[in-house]
Parts: sequence; C-alpha cells; structure tokens
Amino acid sequence: MSEAGLRCFLRMAAVFAALALVHRGITVCPQAAATERGSVETRAGGSRAELASDWHHPLYLDGGGYWRARVPVHVRNGLGRDVAGEPLALTVGRKDGQIAIDGQAAQAVRVCNAAGVEMLFNLIGPDGRPLSEGPIPAGSTLTIPVECPAGGEATYWVYFDNPKAWTVPDFLQASVGVRNGGVEYGEAGTPFGWKHDRGDADHRTAWVTEHPHSGRYCLKTIVSEGAEPTWIATRQRGIHIVGGAQYVMRAWVKAENVKGYAGWYIHVGNRETPMMISPMLPAGDGTFDWKQIEATFTAPKNANRADLGTVLRGTGTAWFDDVTLECLGQQRLSAQAGRPERLELRELRAPTRWLTTSSGISAWDYRVPVRVLNLSETPTRRTLVRVSLASLKAKLRGRLDGRPLRVVGPAGPVRHYRLDDTLLFETDVPARSAVTFYVYGASRGRVRSAAGSYAALLASRLNRVRDGSFEQPSTAARAWRNNTAGRRLPNVSVEVVQGGKFGRRCSRINVKQPKPEGWFGWIQDVPIEPGKTYLYAGWLRCQRVEDGTVQLHAHYRTADGQLCRDRKYSGAGPALSGTRDWTLLQGVLRTPDDAAILQLHLTVAASGTVWHDGIVLVPVTQGTLGTLEGRSPQRREALTIWPVNSIVKVFRDDLPPEPIPPAHIEVARNESEPLQLAVRSVRAIESITVEVKPPEDGAGHRLDQLEVAVVGYVPIDHPTSYYRSESPEWHRKFPTQPGRCDGWAGWWPDPLLPKRTFSLKPNQTQPLWITVHVPEDAAAGDYVGMIRLKAKGATLAFLPFVVHVWDFALPRKTDLPAIYDVRFGPRWRTTDETLEELYRKMWRFMAKYRLSPDRVWPSPKFDYKDGKASADFTEFDKAASYYFDELNLPHSYTPHLFYCFGWGHPPRKLFGEAPYEGQYPYEEADRSRLRPEYKRAYQACLKLFWDHVKERGWADRFVLYISDEPYYRLPHIRQQMKALCDMIHEVDPTIPIYSSTWHHRPEWDGYLDVWGIGHDGRVSVETMQKLRAAGDRLWFTTDGQMCTDTPYCAVERLLPHYCFHYGVDAYEFWGVSWLTYDPYRFGWHAYIPQSGRPGERFWVRYPNGDGFLCYPGAPIGWDGPVPSIRLAQAREGVEDYEYLHLLRTLIQKARAAEQDVSQAEAALKQANRLVSIPNAGGRYSTRILPDPDAVFRVRHAVAVAIEKLKH
Repeated sequence: MSEAGLRCFLRMAAVFAALALVHRGITVCPQAAATERGSVETRAGGSRAELASDWHHPLYLDGGGYWRARVPVHVRNGLGRDVAGEPLALTVGRKDGQIAIDGQAAQAVRVCNAAGVEMLFNLIGPDGRPLSEGPIPAGSTLTIPVECPAGGEATYWVYFDNPKAWTVPDFLQASVGVRNGGVEYGEAGTPFGWKHDRGDADHRTAWVTEHPHSGRYCLKTIVSEGAEPTWIATRQRGIHIVGGAQYVMRAWVKAENVKGYAGWYIHVGNRETPMMISPMLPAGDGTFDWKQIEATFTAPKNANRADLGTVLRGTGTAWFDDVTLECLGQQRLSAQAGRPERLELRELRAPTRWLTTSSGISAWDYRVPVRVLNLSETPTRRTLVRVSLASLKAKLRGRLDGRPLRVVGPAGPVRHYRLDDTLLFETDVPARSAVTFYVYGASRGRVRSAAGSYAALLASRLNRVRDGSFEQPSTAARAWRNNTAGRRLPNVSVEVVQGGKFGRRCSRINVKQPKPEGWFGWIQDVPIEPGKTYLYAGWLRCQRVEDGTVQLHAHYRTADGQLCRDRKYSGAGPALSGTRDWTLLQGVLRTPDDAAILQLHLTVAASGTVWHDGIVLVPVTQGTLGTLEGRSPQRREALTIWPVNSIVKVFRDDLPPEPIPPAHIEVARNESEPLQLAVRSVRAIESITVEVKPPEDGAGHRLDQLEVAVVGYVPIDHPTSYYRSESPEWHRKFPTQPGRCDGWAGWWPDPLLPKRTFSLKPNQTQPLWITVHVPEDAAAGDYVGMIRLKAKGATLAFLPFVVHVWDFALPRKTDLPAIYDVRFGPRWRTTDETLEELYRKMWRFMAKYRLSPDRVWPSPKFDYKDGKASADFTEFDKAASYYFDELNLPHSYTPHLFYCFGWGHPPRKLFGEAPYEGQYPYEEADRSRLRPEYKRAYQACLKLFWDHVKERGWADRFVLYISDEPYYRLPHIRQQMKALCDMIHEVDPTIPIYSSTWHHRPEWDGYLDVWGIGHDGRVSVETMQKLRAAGDRLWFTTDGQMCTDTPYCAVERLLPHYCFHYGVDAYEFWGVSWLTYDPYRFGWHAYIPQSGRPGERFWVRYPNGDGFLCYPGAPIGWDGPVPSIRLAQAREGVEDYEYLHLLRTLIQKARAAEQDVSQAEAALKQANRLVSIPNAGGRYSTRILPDPDAVFRVRHAVAVAIEKLKH
C-alpha cells in the first residue's frame, strides 16, 4: 500500500472507530492530544480498547452532575525502577504533543487511574499562576503523579466538562522543576509559586521592580543595621526530586552593604526527613552587582522533594532572580495522550404535572426531584436507588415523620422502602441515561403509604447477608462465625437467643467487668464488587453499655482475605451507649478498588449487653435529591419575610410557613438575643438594604444596641464524621464511608457576615440575624421595633418585631466555663498585627460571647539549668491581668510546658531530660518509673509557676491539662498516667489535673481530679454521681460535636443544659479558630497527617466545622473575628445556664424563707426534660432536640418563675 493509501486507510479506520463509540454513547474528538514537557517523551495516538473503558463515576465534588469528556494518558516507565507519585508534566493546547483541555473550566478537571482512584494534580497557567477555576489557557501545564512499575505501563484519565462540578481544595504539591523561577508573574506583592516569610520592622522581604536581573521583577530582602541575624527568606516548596539523580541549581544575586552573606539555599529530602542534605549557594558579602552562583549535588536515594529559597544571613540589602534547578540525568518516562472522548446521556423524567389522586384533587403538598444516572452501556434491572431524606426531614420541620410518600418515575409510581431517613425504591435505568423521579409527600395522613416494610427488605433477594435475622436453628447451618468459640472467656458470652425484632431469634453479646481486651461477637464474609455502593443496616438494642460505644462494623478485604490497601474499616451508626431500645443503624459504604469481601463484624469492645437483629447489606445506586418544591404557589408579594427559631438553620429552598407567625423575642437585662428572619422572593432582587428602627417602649426607652448580619453559606462535600486514610499522599482523599450525623452534602448556613446589604436569587431563601443587646439598666417590658427591606429607595417589605425585657439581669461574670481553644494558623495572620494583638482581640471577642479561651498567652519564659528553675513572668502577668481582671474570663489551662502527652505517645523531653531510661519510644522502659532527672526539672518549673499564681490570686482559675484522649486500653499508658499524676501532686496535691478521657477508667481514680467525659452516655449517670461523691470534678469534652452540617444548633445550645442538670462544672471544645482551608470557600477540613502512637502514621479528616466557630475577618474586609450561628448559639446556651442557675439560687432562698416554690420547681423539671443521658450525640441534632421550640418554652417558664420569686 502506498503512503497516501495508508494515510487514507488510517483515517477511515479512525472514522469507523469513532462511529462505534458514538453508538456506545461516546464521541471521540478529531484532534490528537499528546504531551510534552521538559524531558518527557510524547507520542500521539490511542487504543480503541482503552477508549472503550468504563466511564468513571462518581468523581469527587460532582455537584450532582457528571463528566461529559475525558482524555486518556498512557504512561510507559522506561526507568530501571518503580515510580510511585512521580510527577509528569503535560502541556495544554491543540498542538502536536499537547493535551487538548484548553478552554475548559479548571474547576471541572479530575484525574484518576484506570481503576478509578483519583489523583491530585496541579494546573499552572503560562504566567505561573495556579489555576483552580475558570478557563484553562493554552500553554498551561497539567502535572499528574504517576504510579508505574519498572518497564511497565499505566493509563490515567483526565476528565473535564462538568458544568455542576465544585472546585477541589487540594492540589499536587510536587512540581517538575522550579515554578516561576524568573518571578515575573504574581499578585498582591508575591510571585506565583513563592511565599514570603512573615517579617518585622527589621526583617523584610518583597517582590519588586527595582534592578531585576532579567524581565521586570525580582525578589528583595532588607535587614536593618544591628538587627539579629535570621533565616528570613522568600521560599518555594514542593519541587520534585528524583532520588539518586544529580542536579545543578543556578541562581542570581545582587547585594548592597551586606554584613554576613547573601545567597540561595536548597533543602532536599522527603516528608519524614525534609532536610537530608542542604546545599548552600553563598554569594558573599559587601556590595556587588548581579552574580550567578550554582551548586551541584546528588540527591539521596530516598529523597523525593526539595524546598529552596533566598538567604540574607546578616544585615543589608540583597536582590534575587532567575533560579533554575536542572536534573542532569536522562529521564525515561514517556506519555501518550489519546484523543478526547465525549459522553452523552439520554434525559428521561417523570411527568412535571403535579401528581393527583383519582378524583383529580392533589393530596400531595410538596415534592422533590431525584436524579439517577446510568453511565454504563448496560441497562440496570430492578436496581435499588438510595436517597437520604435527612435534608427533607429537616426542612419540613417534622412534617415528614410518619407521613405518606409516593415515588413517581417516567412510567408511573414505583415500589419503595422507608428506613427512617433513607428512601429506597426499585426501578430500571436504561443505558447511558439520566432519569428524574419525583418523591411526593403529604403533610397530613390523607394518602395511604405504599412503602414496603423493613422485614420485606430483609427477606429480599437483594439482601446479600445470609441469615440476617439469626433464624437458622442449627449452629452448623448458621452463616455467622462466633469469634469467641473455643476461647476461655468467663466474662463474655456470644449466643443466639429468643426475643428477636424480626422472627423469633436474635444475637446477644454480653461482656461483664472486669472486661477482657478485644472485640467479641459475630463475623460473616459477604462477597462484594469493588468500587460499588452498598447500604449496610441493622437493628441494635443495648443495656448498660459502658467503657465504649456499640455500632455496626465492617472490614474491607481482598480476594485472598487480606485487609485492603488504603481503606480497611467502615461501619454504620449512630454509635450507642447506655441502655437503648431497638434502634436502626445504617450507613452507605463505597468499596475500595481492591475489595472482594466485606467482612461484617457484629462485635463489641465495651462492657454491657448488646442485641443484634435484621442485618441487611444491599447494593444501591445513589440518587441525587434536588430542590424542594411546594404545591401551593408562593405568595404574590415580590418578597416574603418571616421569623425562624434561631436554633434552626435556614436553607435556600426553605418555604414560608402558613400563616406567618409574629416576630417576638424575650431577653433579660445584660443579655444579647438574636432574631432570625428568612427572606424569599419569586424574582431576583439586587442590593437589598436592611434598615432596623430600634425597639421602643411606651415610655420612650429605646434598645439601640443592635447588630445586623447576613447569614453566609458554605459548601459541605460529605456528611460529617471522622475519616481516616492510609493512601499515598498524591492520592486525592475524600470520604467514601457513611457520615455519622443528621446532615448532608450541600450548602449550609454558618458565618454571620457583618453587613446590611444582600441580593436574592429567584425562589432562594436568605436568612438574616438582628441581635439585640439589652443593657443592665434597661426598663422591663415590651419594646416594638421595625425592620424594613429596601432596594433602590423603595420599601419591599417590612416586619414589626417585639422585644420583651425581663425584670432581672444576668451576671457580668459567667458561672459556667465554656472553654474553646484558640489556635492561630496562617489564615489568621494575614495582617501586620502582632500575635499579642491577635490574641487579645480574640479574647475580647470571646468574652463578648460569654466563652472562655483555653489559656493565657504568652506563657512565662521558663529555664532550667544546673538543677534550678527560673522564670520570667513579666509578659505573662500583663496578659493574665488583662485576661482575668479586665475581661473576667473564668478559666485557663496551665502553660503548655506542663502538658505531658497525647494519645498513645510517651512524654516529650523537658529541658533535654528524657522521661524514661533508654531510647525513644522507650518500649523496654517501666512506664510507672519516671527518670528522677525528668521529675526534678518538671516539678521545679511547676512549683515556680504554682507558687506565683497563688500569690497573684489566680490559682483557682487554673487547671493542668495532662493528656488529650489517652489510649487507656494500653497497659503502659495506664501506668504512665499514674506516674505523671503522682509527679504533679507531689508538688501540690491541690493542683487540679484534667484529662479528656471521654470514658471513666477506674484505675485512674484518685489520680485525675477533673474528668473530661462524653455527654452522650459512655459514662453512666450512676458513675458520674459516684465520681462527684468522691470529690472529683466533671467536665464534658466535646470534640467533633459542634459541626456545620447539623440542621439545628442543638448541642451548642444544650451543652450548658447538660452541665446544669448533671452536675458538670464546665465543658471544653478543642478549637474556636482552627482552620485547614479557607472556611468561606470550603466548609470541611483537609486530611492531615497524624500519629496516634510512635511509628504510626495515617491521614485523618476531622468533622466539618470541627475546631472553629468563627471566621477570620480579613478575607471579607472586617477587623476582627466573624462569628458563626454556632458560636452565637453557644452564647445563648451559656445564658440559658445563667437563667437556670439564678432560678435554682432563688428557689433555695425561697425555701429558706418558707415561700411557695412549686411553680419554680415545675419550671426546672420542664428544663430537665430538654436533655437526657444517654443520647445520640451532638452530631445528631434532630435526635437530641426533636423540637427546637421547646428550648424557648422552657426559657419562658424559667424567666416567669424568676420574676415571681424576685418579687
């Protein structure tokens, strides 16, 4: 065949291949897209077999949409070694050797391997600017991490074109070479890819246009004459290094009056050891014009990254420019980009006309669309679609419970099951289609429900669990394996007994004290498919469960029975403790790509008795819930405004109630009270202004201390829980396990933005907060104010509101310490404020909200030499005087020097003294015997501090925090704790020692003075009473509870109630300001590296909103912290406590005076009923507070009783 004929044949083959893929729902774009960057070899082409690969779905942050296009990238490893996470750079564009994603939205780009495992990547524009949103310019660089064996091949998929996709928060930190080495591109005083150190008046870095070596810009460092030498620099991190390769770094320097030396540095290492080697590039001192310097080095074999930056060690001025890092060895990774492919889906939907009964009259009050996707070429038959009803339940405020539902698809009604907040329905989904169903609901029980029973699902062919209700009479025939069989465990029994919830039998596990270590119960191996979604559910009841919680557990295992590589464990909740009747537990699991078996574990490690029944595991397809729609047309007015209980979070698709209630709040003197309003319009309205006329009473008194805030929304990617990963750092990490809360993914209200203007989109609801501050001398009675919403000078709506001021005042000093740790990361330090100014601003802010910071800052400056301790208390005393005496803050932990250990770790060294004999981690040491040298150093400093605060009159406000969440199940940790407590009490037995144990450990009785326990029942009320009777103090430790994605601010409001009614002195929460992302853009946390014990490393993501209840003001132009609705409700809860405390005090006085206290006691009993132990925990707000209005009924009754007793 001639060359021309061959070209014609290849073109025709490509056309037929494209037609075949179009028939499958895939379109192949005509242009080729290969890659070229640096030393990476590129070739054009593509394989039809790989083009026919399954379309990966879902990918992270799909926004309810799907990806319509992708490009395959085929990698060949010609190196003589395996690569794992090696960055590979591809140029974006339409030229030969480029990847054709130019013009596409950067926020929609995702990268995964052939198994669908998502990878981090980075996109850098031609100007060096990181790209996370907006169109991708041609000439940009896409860098992906490669995993490929020596001499092997691997395929990656670059997905794009999903209009609904959210922006991802994490990007690959490794780059191939220096980014923006000529520092020509940047913004806000910093070149892209670089970061200036935080300086001071004597040490400054800058990005300047003066005297560049080339181009328009260079870097500059100035250190004042006589200033202390430091390593102040402008730096770039995350440059990829090939271990064992030879490199040369070249850069330019110019200097003026430098005393010391100027130059560049590079640190080469890995994550565990960032600085294995640190070549320096000194340029000398004095004054000199631009000078090139260089260093050649060989990277250590275990190195994979480098950081580099400028150096001015001394004083003077230096300029820096044009830095490069070149690998001198030949790289033999080749990349081949295939042709872009497109996927088109057929849209099918249920009739949009409102469903009616046979008489033609609609009985359905609301509906919500559910979208189901099938991206495969195979239709699904009788698939079970799963939809969470949590959001619908919260938004309908109780109108969903026990009410009828109807699911309607394109062909009419479909069979469905209702599992508490989960809806399941059976349907067929055609190949390559997107099908929209409607879920109809009735607020009144006029329509008979068609829901199938849980028992029917349990017996269904879809249930993968064998003998899920323990009905098999023969042990030999039973599908479950008793993991205690053949073991001598006198305090443990695992058996099948009468009394099941489904059928006659169920499982019973009984563990008595003293409890042996381990997990006991039933295990079953269930075959599963990798990368699929399953619903795992079952019923539990428990009696006197202590020293832990119980739930459903599962292990992911490979075909040969090994635990899966990246995700090993999962489960379903909520976790239970104490005594609970039959409770449904459920969760959605997405199986890892290497999973073949889901090993179900109906096991417990806590003491008590637990029953299991009705275990279900069914494959499901996730449906996406749309926007809530009401049958009744919205009000004719252009804009509707109505009041909402401030504990309740308002969502964008909330509908106005019928009728609209009056706006009314009640408040004591010296108290703040919010009025929450919701605003909704049928049309878009721009720039609405909130005007508030201050409330006045009939005598001319005004309440003019008002704050107006617009509630902001933040996105949540996945329902809250703690999530752990052991995947490589270059893999994208996101939750695939079920959340453990009553929330959902979507937009959530949280920050209280300090502004008076906002805009409305059509049929979207916007909440506002008006907070009224009542002074101590305000007159009691009713005050009437007016709220007006205006736009373009015209009044759109108005709403009168009433403020009732009670005839009593709350105290200036708070009786309940509500303790929140203050932690400042870089997102808080964006201005020139000193750390001292930042702390004091935060303390004032927290005092305004009646909350207590964790400790006085700065700490005293301790020193220990030659067996003697010394301390400089100068700055500490200034801060403590402001903290205690001016702000009246009730609590502080002792300085961090006296914190001993966390989790399963040994104590750290103190002034060079190790806590135990031997080498870290002291595995051979007797943990009950501390080294005398360590004890002397610790005790000398502690005595110095304790004597000082006693002398200043502050000792009663200090508590020594010894350990955070100690691993009390480890024998050596139990010994370690006792030894450290003895060491502290030898200094002074009155020093209160606190640990956030969550549980009660009897072995530590007499050692710990203050127990940080969970409020959910993992410590029984009886045990709490015994601890108090023994003279111990109780606090509630509350980490992971105050989350953004709970429909109510329930735990924030109720924690003081739990404290009051159960005799708990305080509660503590580990953070008010801890951030891992920009909280305005991402409402969840990053996965961070963590170690629970020596030698253990993993990634963990904390619950959404955990650790912060306020936002930095700088990003929105506000001077100071910005509160959240959660923080505001925390204050309301503390003020509730003051009401209760005041009433109890008045009752005691009235009893002594033989007055009638029956009404007051009835009010306290009504308040008691708000909270109970055990409970579902703070992440289940709708369970611990099913009726948010009850809080205000209680407060009203308490206030009336107070007024009666006072008069």
